Amino acid sequence: MTLITLDAVTLRSQPYSETSRIVTFMSRESGLVKGMAKGARGKRGRFGATLEPLQRVRVTLSVKGSRDLQTVTEADLLQPYERIREDLFRSTYAQCVLELTSRVVWQEHASEDVFELLLAILHAYEEGIGDPQLLFITYQIHLSAALGYAVDLEACSGCGGSVGEQVRFSLAEGAALCSGCYSQGGSHITLSGESAALLVRLSRPDGIAAAAALQPGADVRRSSGRLLQRYLEYHTETDLALRSLRLAERIGTWEPAGNLKGTKGQTV
Repeated sequence: MTLITLDAVTLRSQPYSETSRIVTFMSRESGLVKGMAKGARGKRGRFGATLEPLQRVRVTLSVKGSRDLQTVTEADLLQPYERIREDLFRSTYAQCVLELTSRVVWQEHASEDVFELLLAILHAYEEGIGDPQLLFITYQIHLSAALGYAVDLEACSGCGGSVGEQVRFSLAEGAALCSGCYSQGGSHITLSGESAALLVRLSRPDGIAAAAALQPGADVRRSSGRLLQRYLEYHTETDLALRSLRLAERIGTWEPAGNLKGTKGQTV
């Protein structure tokens, strides 16, 4: 048995038995980690509210062998992100960030880039920087890159030329194709040049700052969200019909941006 201490964000906390909880963390040192917090439930739970989702904590785990579920022994609150919780729209999109992370990051796949990205997005939500929906789109596109699925929409991946006003995006290649290089085979998505330009802008290193300055229309937001969801589903083979995203869509005034099935030859 080994004790390890992690700098982590709590992604999920679910009841287990009458007294315990299973908590999912995204950590700097060990990636996605799950722990059993014994005695965490009830009015006199030993951890109080420290292990609630959407908080940065310093957590100590008792690690035994290669088992998937470790034991939480200590937890100290580092950042409660209280201001996020004051705004329903922001807090719901922040939950989208947590839920997406818990679904696409492999357990114990350490990635400091993913952790730093997660902190940067939560900081933006905490400080009220940028539109909550655009911040989530920014997180999706940078998370894709951090996981090895970078999106390239600036030029045709086949010839390097302009892609035109209607962009054909290959899910397999993660890149745009012009009409000359495009083939009818394979899964692809067609989107407008305006949507492609938005994703290019948000994919740059200052994407979070860009999300604070841009004001794209509802159609552009919708098509950008659909593309990124389908792209991540394609490469992670994971259903990303996020419950928190459906709630965010109901709260917001824009049209739903995801949770649709089928990709081949569709326009978004």
